[in-house]
Amino acid sequence: MHVFMSYVLVAIGVGVYFTPSMIARRRLKQEAARVLLLNLILGWTIAGWIGALSWATKSFGTDLRSAENAARLKRRSIEAERN
Repeated sequence: MHVFMSYVLVAIGVGVYFTPSMIARRRLKQEAARVLLLNLILGWTIAGWIGALSWATKSFGTDLRSAENAARLKRRSIEAERN
């Protein structure tokens, strides 16, 4: 039972440790690889982890999902004008 609990705690710890990287990847940010690198190198420090988290969640800059949505809306408006 103790071994199982150890595995569970390690899995939770890894999940928490890589939360900034998962957020950056989920938001499809272009900087996701850099956030992962920062998380791997300095994530073990509180400042590094908070820095990676803030970088992953910042709202300014290029967000690929926003760019894809903008392109999709532009195509729809052009198609609507043709019809």
